[in-house]
Amino acid sequence: MNQEPSDPVERADQRREELGDGDVKVNPDGKVEQRPHGSMDATLLAKDKDHPSEGPYTPEHDHVDPDLEPGGAKGHPTSKDDLSA
Repeated sequence: MNQEPSDPVERADQRREELGDGDVKVNPDGKVEQRPHGSMDATLLAKDKDHPSEGPYTPEHDHVDPDLEPGGAKGHPTSKDDLSA
């Protein structure tokens, strides 16, 4: 029978030793990959962008991206033009 130490630090050290290098792997090209663990399904991990030639995300012409335009646009619910109401 394998007895666990009563000290939580020692138990954590044992788990860390069992884990080895961790749950991520860094390739020579700098790409980080997550190693499968527990009930993780490796097929559900995103590999790369679907269309890398399209570049970064750009919202449609009638949509406002709140991260890029926090002030909102005319008539958009986040705009503060009608404060007198």
